[in-house]
Amino acid sequence: MFKQKFTSAGTAKTIKIGFVPETIEVTNATKWATDGTVVKSIFHKGMAEGYALNEIADDSGINRSISTSDGFTMSEGADFSVNQSAVSAITAANPPVVTVASTTGWASDNVVRLKNISGMTEVLNKDFKITVLNSTTFSLQDMQGNDIDGSAYTAYTASADDAAVNLSLDVENDGGVEVTLGTNIVGVSSDIMYIEAR
Repeated sequence: MFKQKFTSAGTAKTIKIGFVPETIEVTNATKWATDGTVVKSIFHKGMAEGYALNEIADDSGINRSISTSDGFTMSEGADFSVNQSAVSAITAANPPVVTVASTTGWASDNVVRLKNISGMTEVLNKDFKITVLNSTTFSLQDMQGNDIDGSAYTAYTASADDAAVNLSLDVENDGGVEVTLGTNIVGVSSDIMYIEAR
């Protein structure tokens, strides 16, 4: 578990956590009496990058919203290099076959997330079980292990940020993981903030 108190500067803040958390909660201790202000933001492993589930204080209690940008973004340092591999191709097939820089250390039935994928929106920021085919390719299955029929998927368009992240290999380690708290989370300058990751 990780806990930290900080004073907001009103801008995005990056914090080294050291492990891949299941849940992160950020609480703004200053704004509980302010109407319409985000007082708590929550991240769960598996949410898309930049997202946050927010609790908002108002006269009648707590309302909720979802930020789809400027929320939580995880960064994987050098300790996690085996967990992420650049994507260069995805076939619209049954099942789709993904070509990456390397599958070294990966295994069939690992869970992989495809992020920053261009064109083929059907797989963007979604999790799949995989079958490793060789040192640079794997096919996509649903979470029950059944082949996915991607033959009608939108054509893939390569871009430099396309990546496959092996979630099965994300384990506690000695300090390679950071989380960036976006501007929808950190409040305004001088707000007192608490972060807890577990």
